[in-house]
Amino acid sequence: MAIAIMACRKLVGKCSGTGCFDAYNESKDAFLIYKENNPKLSSFFYCSGCNETISDDEDWNHKIKQLKNKDIDTIHLALCMEVECNNYSKHEKLLEREGFKVIKGTHR
Repeated sequence: MAIAIMACRKLVGKCSGTGCFDAYNESKDAFLIYKENNPKLSSFFYCSGCNETISDDEDWNHKIKQLKNKDIDTIHLALCMEVECNNYSKHEKLLEREGFKVIKGTHR
């Protein structure tokens, strides 16, 4: 089992990801569910974007292939996604359609 964290592209210039990684490394908040089995955290990536952040070089299909090649089966949607994203449910459904288990949240 391997997991990933998807963060909001709007915050790429502000967020260092330390809150998410601290929560994972300390098995707290949304990562408390892994306290006993400690899966490999294999990826920290950004969403496919929105009207404000989408770029011409975005290749969502390539990202999905990379995640699957690393046997990632679960993706946590970072706190920033819940706070900043107007397309939260779109991203959640997209990941689920690709076969990933989606968990809301990372840290507080």
